[in-house]
Amino acid sequence: MSKLRSVVLLLALCAAAMPQTKILLYDFEARGVDVSVTRANTQVLRDALNGTYKYVVVDPVPGTFCYNVLAAADSAQRYGAPQALIGNIMAIGGKQFLTYQLVDATSGTVLLADKLDLPPMDEFPMMAERIASSVVGRKPYLETIEPEKVLATEVDARIKHPRKPYAGVFLTAGYLYHLKQRPHPAPYTDYFSTRLFNLNMAVSFETQQMLTMLQMGLIRGIHSESDITFDLMNNYVVGSGDFAPFFGGGIGVTRFTWEEGKNDGLSLSAGLGVLGLRTYYFRLITAAYFNYTIVASENWGQVPGLKVMFGVSSPSLGPDATVKMGPGCVGAAIGGFFLTGLIVALTS
Repeated sequence: MSKLRSVVLLLALCAAAMPQTKILLYDFEARGVDVSVTRANTQVLRDALNGTYKYVVVDPVPGTFCYNVLAAADSAQRYGAPQALIGNIMAIGGKQFLTYQLVDATSGTVLLADKLDLPPMDEFPMMAERIASSVVGRKPYLETIEPEKVLATEVDARIKHPRKPYAGVFLTAGYLYHLKQRPHPAPYTDYFSTRLFNLNMAVSFETQQMLTMLQMGLIRGIHSESDITFDLMNNYVVGSGDFAPFFGGGIGVTRFTWEEGKNDGLSLSAGLGVLGLRTYYFRLITAAYFNYTIVASENWGQVPGLKVMFGVSSPSLGPDATVKMGPGCVGAAIGGFFLTGLIVALTS
């Protein structure tokens, strides 16, 4: 219990040590909506701004309102706040819209302004967090979107991804550069096999910080090379936006085929890449991996290589399938596919 208190105290001291800015926040103006709605939403936004530890929200005198930019700047100066945040909620044609403006108290200029579709009330806390991120980063609201922070008003049944883990099928194409000579019969005994084109299909499972792929690939060269690869790749996704870098590695088996015959090799990979369009039903991926294969061949042995690939995922599994399958089910399916590939490769 004492350790827990120490951790809480340390976090509190770190938060107190961070530079904080006062911001004056008036209740949103109600335009065609009930005042209780604007008050409730403003309170949720107030908590979100305080939760960033970047701002300290200054509350105006109860019962006072301000919806004008210059008046807001003047009021902020009187309250000792360098910034003010004002806004309104307006009902038009059965829809509700939220508008907010961040005002500089000294110059009276608008530092940030945006207009949004108001989501259902139970989703407003998520919207408030994103508005707070928008204010802290001085960036448009849509730039705060993350895979698990997509509102119902932002979901398009045709292209947009709801807040669910993602299961899909990746199709990628790339190039494998072997760093070691590959044995060939005459007249290619010294042929350096670098012109290897690879085509891969992968079943994938993705959460906000993880990308797992069961990948089967075909590798072809300009002469007799015709290889098959099975790899299980696990990657840690660093970012949380639409485009996020990742790094990781995997294990697998490669079936090498050329004029001398067939050889199997245990393959290890490590690399990095970028995953794009993470709030959509499909994904873009680009990656580069260092590949090290231990071949069951006296003439070849260890085969290091570099593999680059680019591809896109199919929504054929999509969020609907993922909703019905928990992470355990998806993991079992991926593991089953992987073991099947290993058995086929090693016994054929």
